[in-house]
Amino acid sequence: MPGDSNTSVWHVSRPSAWPEAPPLMSFSTLSDLEACPRRWALSAAEYPHLWKHRGYPRGPQPATIEGTVVHLTLQAVTSALVERGCPSLLDESAISTLRELGGYSAIIRRSLERALQPYEENPRAAPVLDAIRHRLSGQVPELRSLVQKFLSRIHPEPRAAKPGGPSTHLEVEYRHQLQFGSHSEVELRASELGWLGVADLITLSRTHCAIRDFKTGAFKQEHEFQLRTYALLWARDSDLNPSGRLADKLVLSYEDGDIEVPAPSPRELCSLEDELRERTAAATADLQTDPPEARPSAGNCVCCTVRHLCEEYWQWNDRQGGGSESPKGQFADLQIKLSGRHGPTSWDGSLESPSDLKASRPVLLRTANLRFDLHPGQRLRLLNVHISMPDDESMEDTLPPVVATMGVSTEAFLLSE
Repeated sequence: MPGDSNTSVWHVSRPSAWPEAPPLMSFSTLSDLEACPRRWALSAAEYPHLWKHRGYPRGPQPATIEGTVVHLTLQAVTSALVERGCPSLLDESAISTLRELGGYSAIIRRSLERALQPYEENPRAAPVLDAIRHRLSGQVPELRSLVQKFLSRIHPEPRAAKPGGPSTHLEVEYRHQLQFGSHSEVELRASELGWLGVADLITLSRTHCAIRDFKTGAFKQEHEFQLRTYALLWARDSDLNPSGRLADKLVLSYEDGDIEVPAPSPRELCSLEDELRERTAAATADLQTDPPEARPSAGNCVCCTVRHLCEEYWQWNDRQGGGSESPKGQFADLQIKLSGRHGPTSWDGSLESPSDLKASRPVLLRTANLRFDLHPGQRLRLLNVHISMPDDESMEDTLPPVVATMGVSTEAFLLSE
């Protein structure tokens, strides 16, 4: 059945104006800008005709949400352990603290709802949000095991109580020098550099300063650079670290173990600062072109959530072909033009992209969960659609159609006629 034909998010729409450069740079933003300025600009522009929030509605990625759930759970547990002065998970006070919080499973479920909350008003997330919630709810045992592995390798240090009793909301918002102890999700700012970052865990004592970053995926070399960047931001944060104390221990924490990254020396921090200034200037300069440059590639485009808006991507997709070497039983992005209805939930059409499949070959589109009505003559861009092709010998006089089947992860967008 067709969905709401007035849902404009399912139409390919471009921003009326390109966004300005970000006022504060971060590691993730710089990485996005350097990879593809067009992707960042399309994602960051405003689309008031689609929704009231900034940026293009982002399609929810289960792996990303899973990582957010783990980080939120680690933050909740670590903060509670620190507040109650628990030295380790094995301590009796830690057991009672976890019991008061409802146990790991309850914390994970609350974290899941927090991770999904930003998507509640996202029109693009609506078709799949319940399925993602159900899928991740079924993974609570695995997530609990992952969280326990991370926590087993940390030793939170309690913070001394601030004079004057509990902090008010305004005091929490105020950025002040960090006390000795462990601090989770610390926003670091280097005002003169124009950078910020969020360190997962900073532990301070009279003898050491450690910064730890939790990673739910596989090791990447860029993780080490990110952690060194946090060391620089910590050293340059005049609010949280007015004395300019340097971090002496940097740890990347993965499911299967920790990796210690050498802490930068003062000279290395100066070199890193110069590098970030140069890279920031180059990345922001790339945004001055109209439109910002597109850099289509397999690495940049496969997980890009705005590729349906990018003409250069579809030109690149046309040249690259359907994907893997065999066109049978694969997922691909297709651009098609409808010619007529084939059945109650299927349509006939012709392929416009990619070129290795179109070659005068018709397409049979099997629809599911459409958010708008279909009509002959419409042109569609389909993301993550399953394609299959019968053997050419199966029909004597005409080429058999490419069968494109929409699934749970498929998105269909309507091109202007």
